[in-house]
Amino acid sequence: MVMICCIGAGYVGGPTMAVIAIKCPSIEVVVVDISKPRIDAWNSDTLPIYEPGLDDVVKACRGKNLFFTTDVEKHVAEADIIFVSVNTPTKTRGLGAGKAADLTYWESAARMIADVSKSDKIIVEKSTVPVKTAEAIASGVRCASSHP
Repeated sequence: MVMICCIGAGYVGGPTMAVIAIKCPSIEVVVVDISKPRIDAWNSDTLPIYEPGLDDVVKACRGKNLFFTTDVEKHVAEADIIFVSVNTPTKTRGLGAGKAADLTYWESAARMIADVSKSDKIIVEKSTVPVKTAEAIASGVRCASSHP
């Protein structure tokens, strides 16, 4: 069975994974986030975001092939495909302040993926990121995973 893990249970990750889960019932989809209150909301009757029809989609799949958890490293390690849907706020200081995306969360996610992965992964950018981010992240993941 193909397993998808999405890092980030926000406005992009949660709805995207819910649609994948309902359209592909044979694929296990796990949404992970470090925020327990956010995960608890996804597992409740009151979702943390409103999108028309989203409640019905989540309720149809949750507990079957769609799961929400804070057990990030376990599900990243087990996944075949990892969507990274983390926050990319505008930098508030340093080079590019007020204009460029702050990739701190993306870089952290990439390092963690490299640290916990024992098999090949497909990593999908599902965040608002600048051009060439994929190349930089791929290089970082390759370097991090090649060092014991």
